[in-house]
Amino acid sequence: MLRFRRYRVFLVFAVFTVTALYHFTSVRDWEEARSAGVKSLQNFEQKGSTPVVTNAIPEQTQEKAAVVTTLQKPSPSSTSSSAAAVTSPRLEDAADSETLARATTTLPVQQKSTTRSHAPKFTAIPNAPSPSPTAKIALGPKPDPLAAGGEGRYEPPPSLQSASAIHWAKQPEHFPIASESIIQLPTGRPAKIPKIQHDFKDESPSDRIDRDWKLAEVKSAFQFSWDGYKRPESWLKDELLPVSGGSRNPFCGWAATLVDALDTLWIMGMEDEFQQAALAVGEIDFTTSLRNDIPLFETTIRYLGGLLSAYDLSGGKYRVLLDKAVELANVLMGAFDTPNRMPMTYYYWKPTFASNPHRASTRTVLAEIGSLSVEFTRLAQLTKEPRYYDAVARITNEFEAWQNHTKIKGLWPTTVDASGCKKSDNGMDPQLQHSMRHGPSSHGNPNLINGENPAPIVPSLSTISSEATAVEGSAGSATTPSSVELKRSAPVAPSLSTSIPEAAAAERPAGSSPDEGTPQKAAIQKRQIALESLNSTVLEAGASVTQTKEANAKPPPKVPQGGQVAPKVDCEPQGLASPRGTSTEGFTLGAMADSVYEYLPKQYMLLGGLVPKYKTMYERAADAASKYLMFRPMVPGDRNILVMGSATTSEDPDTPGNLHLNPEQQHLLCFAGGMYAIGAKLFNRPADLDAAAKLADGCVWAYESTTTGIMPENFNMMRCVDRENCKWNETIWHEELDPYRSQREEKQRFNEEQQARMKAQEDAEIEAVDAQEDDAVYEAPPKNPTAAGESSLVVSSATSASPDALHTSGPLAKRQLGHIDNVLPSSSLQVSAEPNVKREVARVSSEGEANKTVQVPAPAEPKAPSRPVATPYHYPTHDEYVQERIAEGRIPEGMTDINSRKYILRPEAIESVFIMYRVTGDEIWREKGWKMFKAIQNHTKAVYGHSAIGDVTADKPKQLDEMESFWLAETLKYFYLLFSTPDTISLDEYVLNTEAHPFKRPK
Repeated sequence: MLRFRRYRVFLVFAVFTVTALYHFTSVRDWEEARSAGVKSLQNFEQKGSTPVVTNAIPEQTQEKAAVVTTLQKPSPSSTSSSAAAVTSPRLEDAADSETLARATTTLPVQQKSTTRSHAPKFTAIPNAPSPSPTAKIALGPKPDPLAAGGEGRYEPPPSLQSASAIHWAKQPEHFPIASESIIQLPTGRPAKIPKIQHDFKDESPSDRIDRDWKLAEVKSAFQFSWDGYKRPESWLKDELLPVSGGSRNPFCGWAATLVDALDTLWIMGMEDEFQQAALAVGEIDFTTSLRNDIPLFETTIRYLGGLLSAYDLSGGKYRVLLDKAVELANVLMGAFDTPNRMPMTYYYWKPTFASNPHRASTRTVLAEIGSLSVEFTRLAQLTKEPRYYDAVARITNEFEAWQNHTKIKGLWPTTVDASGCKKSDNGMDPQLQHSMRHGPSSHGNPNLINGENPAPIVPSLSTISSEATAVEGSAGSATTPSSVELKRSAPVAPSLSTSIPEAAAAERPAGSSPDEGTPQKAAIQKRQIALESLNSTVLEAGASVTQTKEANAKPPPKVPQGGQVAPKVDCEPQGLASPRGTSTEGFTLGAMADSVYEYLPKQYMLLGGLVPKYKTMYERAADAASKYLMFRPMVPGDRNILVMGSATTSEDPDTPGNLHLNPEQQHLLCFAGGMYAIGAKLFNRPADLDAAAKLADGCVWAYESTTTGIMPENFNMMRCVDRENCKWNETIWHEELDPYRSQREEKQRFNEEQQARMKAQEDAEIEAVDAQEDDAVYEAPPKNPTAAGESSLVVSSATSASPDALHTSGPLAKRQLGHIDNVLPSSSLQVSAEPNVKREVARVSSEGEANKTVQVPAPAEPKAPSRPVATPYHYPTHDEYVQERIAEGRIPEGMTDINSRKYILRPEAIESVFIMYRVTGDEIWREKGWKMFKAIQNHTKAVYGHSAIGDVTADKPKQLDEMESFWLAETLKYFYLLFSTPDTISLDEYVLNTEAHPFKRPK
């Protein structure tokens, strides 16, 4: 008891000490976190950017208070008036009055935004480790290690879709264009452009009734899918999941389906739904995103195109549509800030990255860089702002200069070096050269696209030391060691020969190692930059490297990949070019290239025919495509259709053997019929109109050929050498289905010959064994046993053997009665030599007296030597193989292989059918289109909308729970326009972009 009382004092003292330590530690953590938050707000005022307190508040203090800075979304009026406008931050959940007072005293005074911000708030990740109390302020959250740059469709994992406090901010341009050098929109009266649409006659009452009924059916399908999207589970999300009822955000989370469907709502007369959707557009914040990168092409054609089209069609009544288009365009214009003004097609928009200089990629997809002209041109026309037109006009100039210098003159390869930098090696190690051009190997890393490095391109210190200032806080303050932003004293554009090495390091909190919190270091290094990886921080004007290092007292920089400090890389200016080291290149009008060619005649129309280069470029491309890519396939019934294939070449395509044509048909390529039809009318090319009809009918044939009545995504056909003599031949088709027939038959002959040799060898061995048995002679056993009273075994036959011989291992051992010892263990046996089934066995005593006679089974007949018997594989015959492949693969006649059996609600086929009807006035196109619609409706209608299907050759294809936004923007719009009156979106008054968004043509 005394001992307990004595220790009780120590126990009470321990409890008191632990409580006090906990209390003071919590207070200290909060004070430091609060100070960090206030400092970030002060830095915001001085820098004009948005610093974020990253994990500065421990978990135990999150319930007490939080200091988070965000940018309010600019109002429509502010976005239209100034591209560089940055609204004030707002304080949420301020800890106490002191903190609020300190923070608000540093805020710039700005007009309060009238637009409600729907940007998600920054919240801590659940179960995240508590940061150190001395955690430093970073300029933004750590980069998403799973962000897949280079993918048009990419949805970050749910764990990485948490609210982001980072907003885009206008950055000073590193490569500005002088105002007198900006390419202006063409002025003057539009040229006289030939009429495109057919002169339609008045329809009969019965025809009108039939047309109106079909029109209502199409509208009903749209209404069904739109109602599914309007549900709370998917409203303002990018896409509806039509089977499960959920949603997803593969396009930055900016309500892609809503924006894409705006003009369709207007065209179908759904004005109430249009007004609701237009007002909802005001809630979209284009200055922040769920993704680290913005896919320039997809964003331009869907969002920018959708907003401008809806503004055009509604007569400018909804100003929010144009304001939001300007807001988005200003964000996207940052992608064009490169030395040669060629855009980064995947733009990393966060200030820590966007504030640094960059180059365009050395491996850019052709369509992604060449399909921006129509949207930016229309924006320039509506806003009277020429810099939007300048951005795309420079791209066109580069394509024009390169067009007649590619391997197939008139066409461009699907992959382009847009960097504008022809690098000299300067004696560098070859492996280091490759690393600097393409970044680390992408093998095993799904985040790296084609091994290409989309990382920032940072000027060398020798280039920028005289004009760049490291800024973190007010001018002249010490630089923050973690990250810095470049602020140029004068916006002077460096020459194209300026050294800009491609270097990248992972964005991370100051003081941490590159490995901390970055599971996939290579991917992050290719997208982010910490300038301390290049000779510490960027030099202030007039400071030396030594002085700066001493002032910062920083350790030596981490050695980059390969164990070497990245050396200076010199650039020789160049235009668009083939990627370095490419020998064989691909050419197509399909995937990766399509809309580049589609936009040539459309841009000509949109500019009123005042820029003739678009006509020249289109005619060169159409001539080359007709010569090198177009072919007639062999199909049942000798149907005269045409298909656009794809080709590869490394040399002059006119030299025999150099051009390799792949006779494939892509659903995406079905737009070519409509493009050829418009080009034929626009530029007076009558032969192209005939080709257009055959191209469009080729896609209709593919729809009619499958079980579902829907065309597959991609398949191969048979190319006829002579377009005029192309008769269906089933034998040739079967030969195409069995390309390895000769190899298979050769293997079958080899198997048969080997089997014959094995049979002959086995027969020879059996004969040898039989001969050995016939010639064998055995000695008789002794008459007297070795011991009195023991029995002996006497075998009376042509041969005899001793007891030991019964268990010998030779060929004869299998014929002896080895089990006889168990039958008669104590007696001698005498077996008669008669060839009967049963032989007599006499027991003989030791005196030789016969005691008893029994019957035992005769020995088995001689057998062949035992060995495993291998049954040879029987290769199917040609007919067996072909019939099995047709049955199991469900391959329609005329197709030789189906590479992708999906249908993802694509619009390209009905697009060409619609254009062919408007151009020719032939009702047959309406009939074909109606069959296509019914087939699609029958197999894609799901619970909440319409779904992509997995196999168009199956009787009941599986629905994939995917409904891309172009289902409402394009596919159903083209079906609706097919059965509308000809003056609805007339092709003589509107230009439709590649996402079917109509823009008004100038008059």
